[in-house]
Amino acid sequence: MQLRLLFIFVFILCSFSSRSETYPQVIFDNSLVKGAYARSFVDYMGGSWVENVHRHLLVSDSLFFTPGNALSLKYQSNPAGDWNVLIKYSRQKFHYRVTKDDVLNLKIYVSSTNTEVNHLPKIAIQQGAHQSVGLALAAYIEEYNENTWLSVKIPVQDFAGLNMDNIISGIILQQQQSSADLHSIFIDQIEFLPAKYSNAPLTSAAILSKVTAFGKHIDLQWQVPLTPSIRYVKIYRSTDNKEFTPVAIRPTYMLGCLDYIPLLDKKYYYKIAWVDYNYRESPFSEVKEVEAKEIPEEQLVNLIQFAHINYFVENYDINSGMYMPFRIKDKATVSVKETGGAILSLLVGVEKGYVSKPMFINRMKRMVDFLLKAQNNYGFFPAYFDGRKGLPEYLDGEAKYDVMATSSIIEALLVTRQYLKGDDPVHVEIRNAITTIWERINWQQAVLGSDSTVLRSTLNMVDEFNKVKPVWGINQALNTYLLSIASPKHPLPVESYLNSITHKYEKFQEPITTDSLLIDSTQVDSLFVEETAEVLPFVTADSLIRMSSYQDTSLYGIQVPFGNLTANLLEIYRPFVTINPKLAKLGELNLYDIVQRYSQIVKRRDNEIGVGISNSDIWGFYHYPDNVGDFRINPAISTASIFVGNVQAKRSLITLYKMFGETLFSEYGFRSWMDLKSDDVSDEYVAANQAYVAVMLENSKTELIWKLYQEIPEIKSASERIFKN
Repeated sequence: MQLRLLFIFVFILCSFSSRSETYPQVIFDNSLVKGAYARSFVDYMGGSWVENVHRHLLVSDSLFFTPGNALSLKYQSNPAGDWNVLIKYSRQKFHYRVTKDDVLNLKIYVSSTNTEVNHLPKIAIQQGAHQSVGLALAAYIEEYNENTWLSVKIPVQDFAGLNMDNIISGIILQQQQSSADLHSIFIDQIEFLPAKYSNAPLTSAAILSKVTAFGKHIDLQWQVPLTPSIRYVKIYRSTDNKEFTPVAIRPTYMLGCLDYIPLLDKKYYYKIAWVDYNYRESPFSEVKEVEAKEIPEEQLVNLIQFAHINYFVENYDINSGMYMPFRIKDKATVSVKETGGAILSLLVGVEKGYVSKPMFINRMKRMVDFLLKAQNNYGFFPAYFDGRKGLPEYLDGEAKYDVMATSSIIEALLVTRQYLKGDDPVHVEIRNAITTIWERINWQQAVLGSDSTVLRSTLNMVDEFNKVKPVWGINQALNTYLLSIASPKHPLPVESYLNSITHKYEKFQEPITTDSLLIDSTQVDSLFVEETAEVLPFVTADSLIRMSSYQDTSLYGIQVPFGNLTANLLEIYRPFVTINPKLAKLGELNLYDIVQRYSQIVKRRDNEIGVGISNSDIWGFYHYPDNVGDFRINPAISTASIFVGNVQAKRSLITLYKMFGETLFSEYGFRSWMDLKSDDVSDEYVAANQAYVAVMLENSKTELIWKLYQEIPEIKSASERIFKN
């Protein structure tokens, strides 16, 4: 009951927040991982040198400007050498661009007594492969002193060679004046700020509303007044109610945080302060006391589930109610596909009593009003919208409408329509709007030419006959075909479902004809060639053939029918966010059994790889194809497997939390990845991951979403026809 009441309070408060998870203008505030900062890269040559671990700057957790750490830069600047350090802008989901009126701010602390102001490095701004001219830090320090935090403020317009239209990828520190001495400085709080901001004094005491212990995570809740000069909330912790240590800062739009404490069975004391743009603090709040105790595993699983739901409570566009994956300056870009997962996650929270139902209804009302008016093509939506205007956002520059993204949000809307019962006028209005959105989708306009059993992935507006991919496979394609067969006005034939599983599609790079084609006819079910343009009108220079997807294979001692898994395991989990896997049987194909087998294969494979750890409960690796080639683990992969392996999924979930919870887990649930080899962790979240965890944990316990989806009249009818054997 205590956990339930806490989250009701948290979600009611958070329902008024519409901003994203962190300030996008911040280059560096804190490293999530101790030891070395993996988002930095050190390079030196000749007689120069920079202290590093695996080419990364060290992290100081004993000396910092904002808690809980800073970057340590120790360097030698030899006249016969050179050095530079890149501090990356790590928030890839954001696309931050500066303006000519912005000011680059950073804090430095000079700890070496032999360092003169001219020995300090130069600084430049990195934009992709290009960088600005470097400027000497010395020119922007008004009063130079050692052993104190110095403020550096550099107008962006001073950086020659900067393109205001390009996004920021980091800042570079470079060798300035040569010196034979070893210099040591600390760097913290690198950010772009406007030249003018509110300087209203913070005279009122901060308000810490509640502090609650959940194992080693302490949940703090506060109230923030509408004072424009408040920038951060600063959290202080004590073990004796006398000596308080700053342990964290949070943006003001976050109305709470989780603090990770080192020991259980101890009393802790907390207080907070507001912090302005000049980092001056308000009077402290009252002190709150809490005693940290171990919690049962079931309560811990609930805490993890609710944190993942909380991600969607806070990350949305207030205008449209849609999920907002990133913030572009002066624009509210919302995601159609990811809003589907957000809706289902919030619905789980409502049903369990952790999310305010009035807040959910308000959000849904905004969504359906937005979608009714938003631009569409035969009822299909683009992948992204401008949440304020209802116009498409073509992030890849191609004007197209996304069939899979549309199916993602439609099935979530239908689940909501099934969930909202009764004669409440608002509920009736939402249900009717969902029905209108659902029925206007013309699936027959999205098929490949005259083949009514195959859907294409997009409807292109400009170049309709190019770059179109068929929809097929054990992935979200199954959700899409179920919806298309269930359509009340424009349905596809029922055989399209089985066809999407048993066939795959390949293109030939050269035009082919039936005379020149040399293919074993037993491997080809149908042939689409340039000569039969009426059959496949989108094909121009390329030709497409449909082939059997069966590839009986044994992997890690397990037999599977469709060969090696080349995609992320989460992709084959996706159909069963809504479709009950135990009902999904097509003749001899038992989809539940197939997915379970692939899950076992991935676990065996990952345990064999064992990159960075030997614990068999830690699995869910995927190879990230960047220039470093690190192996990373996605916590959602093992956690979401709970519907095919309850025991192993819970063991992985608990182990991940207990071993890495301090850095991997936060107010929004598990971060998107952790690199066990290079000791790095993402500072971002992926909406699909958060939804998989929130929904699959619930489906495995109560089958909530499965039951609601199966009760939808159109879906029930289509399922009976598809899975009748």
